[in-house]
Amino acid sequence: MADGPASTLPPILEFMQSLWAVVHRMERLSKRMGARTGVTGPQRLVVRLIHLYPGIGAGELAATLHLHPSTLTGLLKRLETQGLLSRHVDPADGRRIVLRVTRRGATVATGRAGTVEGAVAAVTESAPTGQTAHVQAFLGALAVRLDHEMGRGAPRHRARARRSRADRP
Repeated sequence: MADGPASTLPPILEFMQSLWAVVHRMERLSKRMGARTGVTGPQRLVVRLIHLYPGIGAGELAATLHLHPSTLTGLLKRLETQGLLSRHVDPADGRRIVLRVTRRGATVATGRAGTVEGAVAAVTESAPTGQTAHVQAFLGALAVRLDHEMGRGAPRHRARARRSRADRP
């Protein structure tokens, strides 16, 4: 159907159509991952980050993922119930809980085939030099603008993450 709406969309709507296509396919692959491996794309991302940064705190993880800590809590509980991660009191600060992956979690964290991350990695690794950085900067600016449109400006947890990273030596 050459004369249908898709062939005559204004450029901004064509761009949004592409964004929605990516989001939809990421969600579909994530659900397929969940059915096949027992973890969805977002759950695997959490396990990967904890595997890469053993001992990371829940607050720091939430800031890294741009999630509210209460949103992350349910996700962490599910992963702990599945035996993929463990929570421990930080011996240096009894108020802080640190996260670590289990042996089973390490297995989930290391394989990339058939995952959202694997698909993204395949495209970014074959992209022309600098293209991924430009796309990442664009997506970051879009996220900030979407926050602005929701009347929030930069979320507090994001600002806190920037401050904590800036305070590090």
